[in-house]
Amino acid sequence: MKKKYASLFVLVFTVISSGFSQDRFSEGFEPIRKDLNDWDPIRGAWLASSMEAISRNEAIPDRTFPEDFTPAEMMRIVPTGNRERIRAIVTENQRNETDPASNTRWNRMEPIVSAPDCKPVTGRSYGDPHMISFDNANYSFQTVGEFVLSRSNNGNFEVQTRQQPQSDDFSLNTAVAMNVGGDRVCLYASNHPDNFTDNPLRVNGAPVRVSNTTYYLPKGGSIRPSRNEYLITWPTGETVNVEMRGSSMPFLNLTVNVYPCNSTFDGLLGNANGLAKDDFDTRSGKSPVYLAFSTFGNDQMQRGSNDAEKEYLAFLAKDYARQFRLTTVNTLFDYGFGQSTFAFTDESFPRVHRTLDDLTPDRRDAARRNCETRGVTGDEMRGCIYDQAYLDIPPSPRPTVVDPTIGYKPPRVDKPIRNVNPVEPMVPKPGTENVVKPAKGTIHPDLLKEPTSPVKPTKDIPAVDKPSKVTDKPSTGNETVKPVEKPTDVIVPASKPPKVITAPAPKPSVPKPAAPKPTLPKPVSPGIKPGKG
Repeated sequence: MKKKYASLFVLVFTVISSGFSQDRFSEGFEPIRKDLNDWDPIRGAWLASSMEAISRNEAIPDRTFPEDFTPAEMMRIVPTGNRERIRAIVTENQRNETDPASNTRWNRMEPIVSAPDCKPVTGRSYGDPHMISFDNANYSFQTVGEFVLSRSNNGNFEVQTRQQPQSDDFSLNTAVAMNVGGDRVCLYASNHPDNFTDNPLRVNGAPVRVSNTTYYLPKGGSIRPSRNEYLITWPTGETVNVEMRGSSMPFLNLTVNVYPCNSTFDGLLGNANGLAKDDFDTRSGKSPVYLAFSTFGNDQMQRGSNDAEKEYLAFLAKDYARQFRLTTVNTLFDYGFGQSTFAFTDESFPRVHRTLDDLTPDRRDAARRNCETRGVTGDEMRGCIYDQAYLDIPPSPRPTVVDPTIGYKPPRVDKPIRNVNPVEPMVPKPGTENVVKPAKGTIHPDLLKEPTSPVKPTKDIPAVDKPSKVTDKPSTGNETVKPVEKPTDVIVPASKPPKVITAPAPKPSVPKPAAPKPTLPKPVSPGIKPGKG
């Protein structure tokens, strides 16, 4: 009986405390709501409601205006005076709030108001693959497995990559998985986890096809497709540009932008603290004798012997890589039946480490000319030469990601314009209905499709024996990723979750009963796998 009363007391106390926290937060948030409503009764009201939803880790409301902005992007077009007042209110409540639940809500909201005044930093994983950290350390990472590319300390940002072997000595990025503010987004160039092998995108475990229109994620992020690229934008402003490349061996190039002002980071792209020298520290403190922090473009390493460089590459592939390998607990990827992250792990790779010194001068020079012709310069030149000379991977200049809010003046909106995703279920190809693997999430896709046609690269490099070859559509370096504006005079019907209807078995006939029709698997509720970020 005492235990029963004790449990009842705890329940009552929890309910009262929760209500008290909500009242405290609502009271502190009211000036922000008023400021945003005074700025724009429609956009401002949506932004205020979205900020509250993010503070509770809930789905944001439907957009009621023509733009496809995320909450952080919408905050950028709020007038400077209003934005400064809002940020001051958030900062003051963070500093003075003593209630842990309310303080957590203010902390979740803070990145939205601080991102417009914070300069982003960029990291890359490209080619076979080469890394450029947020602090501009540059290295080659020939390793096989699944890794944390980057993650923040607040748990709302994480990017994971899957590297698979191209031969005994080269690997490529073949998949990426992301925690986008609470939504799990994955792109697969190969080894799809289900039967939808002609579609790379999965959202919360469900296949989604998008083309020529922005796809809205439930918790405030967005996916903007453009030709063979996807720009994923977080509700707090971070972005990942994913280039789908290759034909004989499909692979991904990744460009990551983060805001280091109010978050700390770790992963293969470093800690974004402005110091390149500590990007490759291991937890054990072990490091090569040369203490070099870049295998491409580093003078100290270039003066070292070829053997010393290979020793450093071995350190990166083993000791450094091990601390960021995924486990069954923190992986964000989808897997086929009987698979896990261990199915994609090979700690003995690579069998051989290659460097530019292993190439003949003629081949190096020919590769350099191709890279220069395609607009590759600076710290990405050596990686480009490496890719061209060994695998015939066409040059991939750093993509230009255009901020859609720069110089944008929102037109007046007199009444709400509902701006939501169309909802149609993806179905398997005819004849494969009974072998579709169940997806983890509610199907919520846009079924438009824009096929791409890969083009073979220029071949002006002298022929030599190579482990393999990757063909691809070359980039001109001028492509930009731009959001597609939605018409302001079209009201999109309200979306409803699709219903998967199981066809009843037909009544038997005499003398031979009819076989039942195949049924589609019933999707389950979406969810995000836990991570360590």
